[in-house]
Amino acid sequence: MRHNIQKEGFGVRLRPVELGDAEFIVWLRNLEHAKGRVGDSAATAAAQEAWLKTYFEREGDYYFIIETLNRKPVGAYGIYDIRGASAESGRWVIRPEVPAAIPSALVAFDIAFNNLKLEELRVKTVSTNQNVLSLNRKLGFKEIRVEKNAQTIGGKPVDQIHYLLKAVDWPPFRTRLEPLAKIAQRQVLEWEKQ
Repeated sequence: MRHNIQKEGFGVRLRPVELGDAEFIVWLRNLEHAKGRVGDSAATAAAQEAWLKTYFEREGDYYFIIETLNRKPVGAYGIYDIRGASAESGRWVIRPEVPAAIPSALVAFDIAFNNLKLEELRVKTVSTNQNVLSLNRKLGFKEIRVEKNAQTIGGKPVDQIHYLLKAVDWPPFRTRLEPLAKIAQRQVLEWEKQ
């Protein structure tokens, strides 16, 4: 089942992933800053296409390509494992040279809380991913527990830190992040011109 939700703001657009995005996703998830931090990924475009074909059949799973307003892909993001009014936020990887994290988070959380009417987002972050752990806190997520040896990445067990963001807690964080998102929007537009 393909999903039609698409939303833009602060210089980025989140649009539903398509089969033709497989090669970009493989490239993105295998960038040095993502390796070992986002889970094992498909090694080839063909393997990613096979995964996407099963994704298209799943309910409660929204996978987006983050792109500039001129359709240049800069990242990926997902809202999945929906249980009632709660969902997992993840699969979030952005090209390191593009400052699209804050803009894409604001747009993604608007989708989660406004379009999908979710009441909370859950996040699991690999304990060694300090940049994302810091970003989780800036976005308003509260740490709820540490899961030891929760996942195997590259053949090694890693801990995951679990976070939770409630929809009722999001508005003040969004308001505080809007000025940063506007600065990032200008930077994304500059990057896109290169």
